[in-house]
Amino acid sequence: MPIDPAKAWELSQKLSDPYSARILRATLGIPKDAITLSRELGIPIAVTYRRIKDLLQLGLLEEAGRRLTKKGKWITLYRSTVREFQIFMEDGKMKLRIVFRGDRKEEAELT
Repeated sequence: MPIDPAKAWELSQKLSDPYSARILRATLGIPKDAITLSRELGIPIAVTYRRIKDLLQLGLLEEAGRRLTKKGKWITLYRSTVREFQIFMEDGKMKLRIVFRGDRKEEAELT
């Protein structure tokens, strides 16, 4: 399935962003909350929340449930929808390919 070319550059930038990439990698297996991600990855909490918001809007991260903390507060857990991605050159054209969980693949030319 093709990715909207207008969205392809934004996706490639978010996937290449060090903080976003670390969040996606950390949530690939076990869903995690923002505070845990911030602490484990050494990312400031405000930046963690901004990246989560961006990744959710782009469909690269999803809400995977909620859990109750010891203090009685509900927190949201997040899980990466991306299993694999590539930015590559083919026939002189730069391309982005994303493989999502469930093996759905999307591809776009970066123009």
